[in-house]
Amino acid sequence: MEHLTPGQRTVWKHTSVRKTPARRKISRADWPIENPEQIALLLQKQWRLYHLTPLYRFSYTMLKKYSNELSVFIACEKKKGIAVEVGIEVAGKAKFSMLAGLRATESDPEAIFIQITSKTPVQQAADEKVVWSGWLCCVDGDLGFLESLPVEFTCLPLLFANGPETVTAIVGEWLQKTFDCYISAFPISSENLTWMAAMWANCLSDCIHRVMELEWSVPPVQLTISLSIHPEDAKALWDSIHGDEDEIAIDEVELFMSSLHSHFYRHFGVRLAATRLVKVTTAVASAHCDGKLKLFSSKHIDHVLPFLTELAFHQIQYRPRLCTSMD
Repeated sequence: MEHLTPGQRTVWKHTSVRKTPARRKISRADWPIENPEQIALLLQKQWRLYHLTPLYRFSYTMLKKYSNELSVFIACEKKKGIAVEVGIEVAGKAKFSMLAGLRATESDPEAIFIQITSKTPVQQAADEKVVWSGWLCCVDGDLGFLESLPVEFTCLPLLFANGPETVTAIVGEWLQKTFDCYISAFPISSENLTWMAAMWANCLSDCIHRVMELEWSVPPVQLTISLSIHPEDAKALWDSIHGDEDEIAIDEVELFMSSLHSHFYRHFGVRLAATRLVKVTTAVASAHCDGKLKLFSSKHIDHVLPFLTELAFHQIQYRPRLCTSMD
């Protein structure tokens, strides 16, 4: 799909077909957590992933204005009977803020956090209930892409949404109208879930030894098969396969998964070759093929966001050109 911006006559081309790289660098950002209270808001919640084309004429100095405009937009949608469905008794109040420090390089734009609260007529302001939250970020984004952007554009290709889908649709519509961007769902392929399982296998939590769990679906019979692995065993397996400290090779990822398949067959007599990996849970995060993600630890957030940012950039090809109509 192509999206034409009126200001720059620029084409954004979305593509879901891209060859998986043979090697990926291991993220070693080691970010200092500037605002642990804000980062804590991102953890232990189930987020739905979306990706966005760059925002046109977005400004960090106008967050208060955006908060007011989105609040008004929600109120208008409420009059249409849309927001009532999700229990917003009084017009929702939106608030934009910055997630300072949630980036890997100076080229990455600062992340943005959006929160929508509501209250019933009998509630006090202090009793406002959070009905929806979301955040936009770009962590270790493609430098060539970022440097090629005209100054009027801000690239925040990842949108994480938590809350009713009705509210997500309202926020998404406002973002698209306000910043002339295009938002679409962000499913995670089985191949990328495999990379996540391998990349995060050696990341152990300091406080919780969460087991690694993999889930496969068997489409013909709508059956789900799961395998739980002790985190120390998963780490030992990965360490026995992985060599280069700075990069991960696709051959290592495939061997890691093949070893798990063999283990499963030896113990249960079931071959997983014809199945599809649909969910991965590790000490770092849980990810589902339908684009659901849950972050477990701020310590390892730098292992998750650069990879997701890379995948989001793969969905968009930027080609500035002069044209008079959409292709």
